Amino acid sequence: DNGMLFKFKYPQKLKFWGLNTYIPLSIAFVSKDNIIEKISYISPYSTKLVSSDIDCNSAIEANYNFFQKNKIGIGTKISVIEEDDQTFIKF
Repeated sequence: DNGMLFKFKYPQKLKFWGLNTYIPLSIAFVSKDNIIEKISYISPYSTKLVSSDIDCNSAIEANYNFFQKNKIGIGTKISVIEEDDQTFIKF
């Protein structure tokens, strides 16, 4: 249940693709208020862009269907916890 958090200094329309990705992924776009605004899917090796609909300042990449399997959806508030050199996300 690991993933990757992408944090950006300023809210903006975020865009991702799967060009060098070997597995399918889910991606959640998160607003400046730490609310999940959209969940999309990234196909392996795809150059098709998936993007946020509104300005967001972070995105969470996880295994395909991670959010669905864990009943995490649009409107879910997250907390970002930083301890030592690790970052954790609490849903």
